[in-house]
Amino acid sequence: CKKNPMFSISMRYSLIMERNNDILSRISHEIRTPLNSIMGLNRIIQENPGDIGAVKDCASKISLASSYIVSLVNNIIEIDELSPESAHLNPQVFSIKKLLDSICITYETAAKDAGLAFQCTVSEPFPEYVLADHIRLGQVLANLLSNAIRFNKTGGHVDFIAEDVGAVGKEHTLRFTVSDSGIGISPEQLKKLFTPFVNITAEDKDTVYGAGMGLAVVNKIVTMMDSKIHVRSIEDEGSTFWFEIKVPVPDAEECKPVEGQHELEGCCILVADDNNVNCDIARHLLEGWGCKVEVTNRGEDAVALFAASEPGHYDAIVLDIRMSGMDGLEACKKIRALGGEGSYSINAVEIPIIAMTANAMESEREESLRVGMNAHVSKPIDPDELYTVLAANIRR
Repeated sequence: CKKNPMFSISMRYSLIMERNNDILSRISHEIRTPLNSIMGLNRIIQENPGDIGAVKDCASKISLASSYIVSLVNNIIEIDELSPESAHLNPQVFSIKKLLDSICITYETAAKDAGLAFQCTVSEPFPEYVLADHIRLGQVLANLLSNAIRFNKTGGHVDFIAEDVGAVGKEHTLRFTVSDSGIGISPEQLKKLFTPFVNITAEDKDTVYGAGMGLAVVNKIVTMMDSKIHVRSIEDEGSTFWFEIKVPVPDAEECKPVEGQHELEGCCILVADDNNVNCDIARHLLEGWGCKVEVTNRGEDAVALFAASEPGHYDAIVLDIRMSGMDGLEACKKIRALGGEGSYSINAVEIPIIAMTANAMESEREESLRVGMNAHVSKPIDPDELYTVLAANIRR
């Protein structure tokens, strides 16, 4: 290599390409596996439309497979985004018990399908509401529980414990622990466990688990939360992961939960999305909450409809970002610019404008807020998140 530098460069390039191909192959496998499940389950539904039990079972499994794909895509984005220079948290007051209930229901079902026992324990007393980044916290817990199920053995178990281990004033220390009876991790693998794209290999060396992103993302997010992820593992016996975070618990008056999803009844929402299926989904959700819904496929039309309306006609506007012609960002700027024109001076400035988009990166969320949107909700839409965001901004 010293005599022929070009040979050395060529070798390094070959090694890099080989590693990249391996990473792409694993990611492709991780995506195609749940996609295969979704397509197969959908076929069962189409062939057995009258079998209500089968349809419900398939729909539940499709939801789990879809959630896994979303988690994988989020991990891919996070691996690229979570640099110390650009990463930051977005803390909001939310019901942490509701988050934990949702996570436990999801992974209890996944564990049952995998032939595993699942135990979820939220030790009391435990705060109902906290100030934290619920998206990031949810990602961490989802990755840990997903791994505990995937790297397990048939007939094994997964245990999840959430507990409040102490408080100083309003600041509480919450500990989260995920244990499994799975394949375990060797001391050699533990040393590089949180390195991106390094994964766990089975004893026979032929079986590779995962794309190697989940724990790297977990480590980065927990570090952002001024904490540390701990692990204890024994090969063939299982692993335990745990971390603690300090979170403020707000006063009761700061916690204004939406009760019964009646707060949007009678509200008029303008939706702009150039995908008809997405429009149908948004209309279905909003009308289910008692909203009046007006839909358009173009950003230009959203601006025109708002400009032609009486002040106060619309309670909120929901915009897709990427639309042909005028995109959602430009439409938002045009609507806000109407704030200088007579009766629109208050209405155009104050009306809640929500981005509902497949643009999921943090930089894209920041751009939405920069041009004047009140919030950014990523697709696939979480109905509870959309409802909470709309209700909070309309209330405000």
